[in-house]
Amino acid sequence: MNDLIEHFRRMYDYEFRCTPLVNEGLSRARENIERVGVAALAAPFERAVQVWSHVQAARRTWLVRLGRDVEPPADGLFPAWSVEQARAQAEEMDAAWRGYVGALDARELARVARYTSTEGKHYDTEVRDILTHVVNHSSYHRGQIASLIAATGTKPPITDYVFFCRRQVG
Repeated sequence: MNDLIEHFRRMYDYEFRCTPLVNEGLSRARENIERVGVAALAAPFERAVQVWSHVQAARRTWLVRLGRDVEPPADGLFPAWSVEQARAQAEEMDAAWRGYVGALDARELARVARYTSTEGKHYDTEVRDILTHVVNHSSYHRGQIASLIAATGTKPPITDYVFFCRRQVG
């Protein structure tokens, strides 16, 4: 069980290290759009901000479902936040998740969380499966964000997991 706890801590360390990369990528994209002055590039940027906002609202929702003392997202799972709001929420969610993952123990990892979905359906899910889902959900959407940032003519951040764990030899 300790190996599994360590695995999740490592996965969430990866998650936390991606946040500033995505935030910086969004900043560079906005600067590029302003520099080149091409209005058509604003659409993929705005979509990237929407997706990043959704990631943070979902992370908050899962913390609520895990019984953490956080408020549910006031604007639902698909908020219309500014890039500044999305960045601030990302940092806040990193702090909240860091505290949760840092306190993980075998009992919590094996616990079954009972919650209601946004569609009003009731579910039971093991915490370990929720933790896996949250990281996978974020990774999936970071890939979308990278494509959207690239569509603005900006080099997207690299947030692939392997870049965080591989070591160069020779």
